Amino acid sequence: MTSLNRRSGPAQWMNLGAIAVLAIAFIYLFFWPGPEGLPLVKIGLPQRAVVLEANIAGLNTTDIESTLRPGTEVKVSIKNSALIPLTLKSIERVPGTVVATQPNGNVAPQPDPRPEMRFGSNLLLKLEGKGYSNQSGFFLGVKRIRVGSTVVIDSAGVETPASVVGVVVEPLSKS
Repeated sequence: MTSLNRRSGPAQWMNLGAIAVLAIAFIYLFFWPGPEGLPLVKIGLPQRAVVLEANIAGLNTTDIESTLRPGTEVKVSIKNSALIPLTLKSIERVPGTVVATQPNGNVAPQPDPRPEMRFGSNLLLKLEGKGYSNQSGFFLGVKRIRVGSTVVIDSAGVETPASVVGVVVEPLSKS
């Protein structure tokens, strides 16, 4: 063997080792389920329609109808993930109430009398989009979505946190 072959022999094994490490890292990153239970590449998982019901408490605005309209696209971020486009299906105002003691000793909900509550809105939004599901739950993007999750709703005029109060997923069709 010449001196050139002796020097290039170990280098070839090191190159093959580096290529193997990169291949394993690539497979782990894209195909191995992450902490949320869903790999970045969703091979074989059918997309399903997902309807999220999200509650926004105390959104301070006087005219929510001009900024959020049914049928428009809003973007949702789950746990600081990338923005996921969803369609706003409906907006329902939830009246702000306080518990008031009645003269007979019972309690009953009454409209909130505080003047600052004229500007506050409690809203129930229905958002529709596409997601995935597996044995560990339902996913929008690569983040699991479930009741109680906090999401950030971002549209042209509003960026506000909301709490997920309902997740409805269309059933898989038997074909």
